[in-house]
Amino acid sequence: MLDPPSAPETVYTPFYCEENIYLLCEAFITQGEDVSAVFISNELKTVALWNQKLNQSVVVWDYHVVLLLRSRDQRRWIYDFDTCLPFPCLLEDYLAHTFRQDVPSSYRSLFRIVPGSIYVAHFASDRSHMLTGGSDSNCETPVAVKTYNSPPPPYPPIRGKNANVMNNLMRSFVCMVSCEETFGDVCTMAAMAET
Repeated sequence: MLDPPSAPETVYTPFYCEENIYLLCEAFITQGEDVSAVFISNELKTVALWNQKLNQSVVVWDYHVVLLLRSRDQRRWIYDFDTCLPFPCLLEDYLAHTFRQDVPSSYRSLFRIVPGSIYVAHFASDRSHMLTGGSDSNCETPVAVKTYNSPPPPYPPIRGKNANVMNNLMRSFVCMVSCEETFGDVCTMAAMAET
């Protein structure tokens, strides 16, 4: 059995999982690895994940993104920058220790699997989903001031070479209902285990 491929050095920014995985995906592709981005969410955008660095008991995310790598010896590895599990982690171990079947349906995850080359070419985010409105108290007339919920990465927003919009994160990747504007395939946890 071969060791899993080591993760290339890439920029990591807390709370920007889609960008962290984009950069990792891009780096692995240049090394000739078979990778996919996996978006984890549901129609309510309330998915429960265990063994996350933010809280090892349980975290409810609106969405989360990890990388799936199929190694040359046919094993499947998950690269999740935010897990307390090994990095990388075998897919079956990751699923067993990150998700539970005994949660209410509103917290169960669906998975959108997007081939790495498609993700790198078509993803675009202007980071507007991370902005929150406030008001500028230094002005005589209150003005809405947008601030980031978490400091953004040190590089410009990502826009893949074939992205024809400035932002398609929620509509084309996080959305768990397939339509013309989405990329990849949505599956249940049982199907994800067989992927």
